[in-house]
Amino acid sequence: MKEIISNILNKYVDVFGFVSVKRYLENRLLHDKKDSFSRIPDFEEYQTIIVLGLSYPSKEVENKGIGYGILSRYAYGMDYHLVFNNIFKAIEKELEQLKIKSHFSVDVSDILEKQAASLAGLGYIGKNQLLINKKYGTYLNLATILVDIEIDSNIIDSSTCLDCTLCIEACPSNALDNGFNRSLCISDISQEKNSLSNLEIGYFKKMIYGCDICQIVCPKNIGIDYHLHKENEPSGIENVDLIELLNMTNKEFEKVYKNNASSWTGALVLKRNAVCLLGNQKIKESTKDIKKSIEKYKDVLWYNETASKVLKMLESE
Repeated sequence: MKEIISNILNKYVDVFGFVSVKRYLENRLLHDKKDSFSRIPDFEEYQTIIVLGLSYPSKEVENKGIGYGILSRYAYGMDYHLVFNNIFKAIEKELEQLKIKSHFSVDVSDILEKQAASLAGLGYIGKNQLLINKKYGTYLNLATILVDIEIDSNIIDSSTCLDCTLCIEACPSNALDNGFNRSLCISDISQEKNSLSNLEIGYFKKMIYGCDICQIVCPKNIGIDYHLHKENEPSGIENVDLIELLNMTNKEFEKVYKNNASSWTGALVLKRNAVCLLGNQKIKESTKDIKKSIEKYKDVLWYNETASKVLKMLESE
């Protein structure tokens, strides 16, 4: 059965692996004894986790410079959640013909995808806290499928980062010092609905969403740039016009970014990030647009606090 399922998966994804639910749970509970799995329906009905991986290119678009912000590389093109959803529908049909029950998830379940992927032999979790695959490096989007049959687990990748600390040294916020501090991660900061400190505002110099620094400096990514899926190619929105975004209505934002991975945060998070970029790029003529946005979103405290700090910065220069 493993060979049959492998033949199915080979048609749709770049890499995949298997790990038993029991083994995954045992490994996870070693790290957090208070863990719960409330978002996975009837978890006990499934025996195996199939981890799926889709590669995306590493090559970045050219930055248009002042007045623009760049999306993280994984957010070029179509939202990978939508890509995986379409793939799963095709896989599910074939699994149903084999009388196999399945449950798909990408990002929104209690399965820690990187941990499951490492246990399924897809790679190891590096010091940059990303899964590192021998062929695709860190440039993989992950998803999982639970199935109600037992499939032998893959051999774990025993590779390590050894004494390399390039990602730790390159991280501007020191998020990788002594392990991983998620609250300091610039990528996470760019996606949370929070008021930003002056220090956090200062991180937004080039990128408006996400952060690729720890991928770019990783030696395991040298020479890796696979273009296997048209959905992951640049679509033209990777360079974000900051003033244009700031003045967009929700309807206009939905039309442009609906199928992009950055859209899940909502327009206002990206607008807050755009304001930070405008401040760090010292675009003084943007003050009128920032003031307009502060008035428009006067009831959103986290937005107003951040935008007001940037406005004060621009007006004091």
